[in-house]
Amino acid sequence: MANSGISGKRILDSSTGTGIGGPNAFARLSRDMLTTSGARTVILLEGVNDILNLEHPDPETLKLALRHIAAQAHAKGLRIVVGTITPIKGWRSYTEERDNVRQAVNEFIRTSGDFDAVVDFDAVVHDPADPQRINPPYDSGDHLHPSDAGYRAMAEAIDLGAL
Repeated sequence: MANSGISGKRILDSSTGTGIGGPNAFARLSRDMLTTSGARTVILLEGVNDILNLEHPDPETLKLALRHIAAQAHAKGLRIVVGTITPIKGWRSYTEERDNVRQAVNEFIRTSGDFDAVVDFDAVVHDPADPQRINPPYDSGDHLHPSDAGYRAMAEAIDLGAL
């Protein structure tokens, strides 16, 4: 198993100048995913930093990028499991417009058929009383990052048979 996660990761925009994150997903695909020895399946959770940091995030561009990543994984014989983007309400750059982008991307992830499997992380951690927010027991306190209990719930939602 390999973990290629980085803080501040983005699909479209490299964040190297901010001190947080690094090269975008396309700049890292070969190193992080396509050439990992012995890998059979990729679990991908990307997009929230694009939605929260791009001036005008575009759901169509994000959908196309996810589709492109899946195609590259499939071309290398890898299965790809994609996670929906977790709630963002309460985070400092939250707007209803940004959440609408998140929801559009999540609907695409759930229904497109481009992926071998989907893990609905959004459904796992959202607050039933306010689905745009992380459920308080699963919120680290910043309204974006899950708590240990939230990450545990996300991990338990992954169907190991899909791997």
